Amino acid sequence: MISSMRTDQARDQILRSIRENLAASPPDHAATHARPPLAPVSSDGSPTDLVERFTAQLEAGGAQWTLVRGEAEAARALRRVLSDAGAKRVAGSDAPLVTRLLPERLVDLSRDDLFRCDAGVTTAQWGIAETGTLVLESARERSRLASLVPPIHVAILSTRRICPSLGDALARVDPASHAITLITGPSRTSDIELTLVVGVHGPQTVHVLLLEEE
Repeated sequence: MISSMRTDQARDQILRSIRENLAASPPDHAATHARPPLAPVSSDGSPTDLVERFTAQLEAGGAQWTLVRGEAEAARALRRVLSDAGAKRVAGSDAPLVTRLLPERLVDLSRDDLFRCDAGVTTAQWGIAETGTLVLESARERSRLASLVPPIHVAILSTRRICPSLGDALARVDPASHAITLITGPSRTSDIELTLVVGVHGPQTVHVLLLEEE
């Protein structure tokens, strides 16, 4: 009984201390303006509005993006992105779209070979407008390591597959997927002395090709 009372008192003291410190802290203007405001959602949830929200959040998360129309333009944009980045060894997933856009990609690589690649190219099955997140499903293509190991990840996403929220995206995920990869911008960590470092546990660069289908 005494132990329980002491636990309750300690909890109340901790909560009281947190509330007092929050009340005394000045407003965090940096946090307030860290991300641009979301574009208003139209009543009909138009794809154009979702694309605007998605690209705003991509930029806020440190990712790059290019809007392309049709596969021919997507292929040219993909080669330009890889060339500008100096990528020589490019790993690709087994997605049919990736095969058509970049037939000379390297496939079925070992894990060690993937670490020697300059870039990985995959598709993304869904995009989440509220966070700028890519959703990759294992049931749709073999892409997990190609999207996580090379220092550059280029993802191709149809503008028709951008969902308003995480819940909307998860409701559309194939139940056969044994793994779902969520990617929001380049890899980040603050494990060492709380210093933000990009690209330690994954790609330093994420570039999304947003494909408007003809």
